[in-house]
Formats: sequence, C-alpha cells, structure tokens
Amino acid sequence: MRITLTILLVLAGFCTAGVYRDAGLGMYPFLKMDVGARVAALGGTGAVNGSELAVFSNPALLAGAESSVSAGYNQWYGSTVQNYLTAVSGMGSVVTGSLALRSVFTDGIEYRETPTSDPLDTFSASDLSVNGAVAVRLGRFDIGAGLKVIHEKIWLQTSSGWAVDIGFNYHPHSSLVFAAAYLHSGPSVTMDETEYRLPRTWVFASRWNHDLPLGTVSVSGQVMRPLDNKTRAGAGLEYSPISMVSLRGGWKFNDNSGGLTAGAGITAKGWTLDYALVPGDYSLGTAHRFSLSRSL
Repeated sequence: MRITLTILLVLAGFCTAGVYRDAGLGMYPFLKMDVGARVAALGGTGAVNGSELAVFSNPALLAGAESSVSAGYNQWYGSTVQNYLTAVSGMGSVVTGSLALRSVFTDGIEYRETPTSDPLDTFSASDLSVNGAVAVRLGRFDIGAGLKVIHEKIWLQTSSGWAVDIGFNYHPHSSLVFAAAYLHSGPSVTMDETEYRLPRTWVFASRWNHDLPLGTVSVSGQVMRPLDNKTRAGAGLEYSPISMVSLRGGWKFNDNSGGLTAGAGITAKGWTLDYALVPGDYSLGTAHRFSLSRSL
C-alpha cells in the first residue's frame, strides 16, 4: 500500500510540473509520436497498453508478452505517414525480447526565404529507427531495457544517433499495474553543424482492469514529461463486451494537436486488427491509424 501511495504522489507532481529549460531543442521529435492504433485510441497511454509494441513505449511491458508479429500504417496529420514492423518472442521462462523497424516520412514541405504566397521549393523529411529490447518478470515487478539506432534526413541534411530506454512495472494486484519509463536517452547529435540533445522523456502510467457482468473494462492514465516540451497526459477507456471485440475512447490533455481519440479492435483466429480515429485541432485534419498483429 505504501508503494502504491508513493507512486500516486509522484504522478501528481509530474502533472503539475513546468517545462524543461531545453524546451524546443530536442532532436528526432518523431520518437514522441504514438505507435499503434490501440495506443492512439486510448489517449496515447502506450506505457501500459499494447505489449506487442512495448519496444517503442516501455520495454518493461514486454515481460510475459505472447510471441507475435505486428505491422502498422498510420496516416498522420498533413502528409506525414508512419509505418512500423515488430516481432516479439519469449527467450526462456522469464525473459521476452523484441525487434522493430519504424519509419516516418513527410513530403511537400514548402521552403521560403521571405514571406511569399508561393514557395521557392518543396522538400521532404524522413526518419528511420531500428529498435531492440528485452524484459524480465520478477514476481510483481517487470524490468526492461531497449536500444535504438536512429537516422534522420531533412532535405539535404542528415543526422544519426542512438538512444536507450529503461522501463519498470509494478503489479500490486492482478488487475492493477503502475509503470515508469525513461525514454530516448543518448548522446547529443549533430545536424547541419549544430548540436542537439535527444528528447529524453519521463513517463508514468497506470492501468486498472475490471470484470463486468457483460465483458471487461480497463481504465488507463499516463503522464509524459519530455526534455523539450511541456508536460502532457492522456487517459483511455477500453470495453470488451466479448473477447473478440474491443471499443475504445480516450483524451489527450495539454496537447495542442488535439484531445479526443477513439477506435476499436477485432480479434479472430490469432489475428488482431486495430483502428484509431484521432481528430486534430487547428485545421490539422483527422488521422486514421491501422495496426495488424498475429499471435505465434
């Protein structure tokens, strides 16, 4: 009980925290994007949802996960597209590992040197990461660590780097989990002769599951404090009237891109198809996200 109360106090402190001194100076912002339709539909609570994609959001979530392969296509705001491919496999009775490939591409970015109605040119930007992670389950605790190699190209400039992720989960009860992760930690990188820090991010999250007379329900919450931006949070609600169908909704707090999220998932014969609808604010449009997973 004392551990649970301590975790709740830490979460409350981060909810009211301010902006880091390095606001706006982080490199590779794509690392902070949600990965997977289920996570997106649940308000971005990836640290406690979607163990098949834990290599991106919280390596400790891999502990005890089933072997699987997953692929996803995400139409982000504007012309940005995100794709990924992951594989999860058990490595003994208590260890689970994962490998993943992720890409983000944006085309048609307009280039101007002065305020004009017509751009001088257009260019593209692309990001690629190769990820690996392992996790171990030790009673009520899960511990995970990950490594990723990153490459980014913006028009004619390129940059490469690497980063590590560390995650920790605590299960005070079979229906409750608390998670903490420190993501995207690595050495500074250089782009166009300028040095930038990586977007190191603290994440704290929790999920509670409950059985109902008709199905099951889970409630999730997450707080993120990145190096280069303000503290953000998300919450999600998932209801499964039967084991094959899941209905989802969520909300993102203190996020200028939007608030409401929604989606659904269908599982049959080892296959799972997830969909998320993420409306954007400020004429950003609506993002549609799809994920397909196969249990092995």
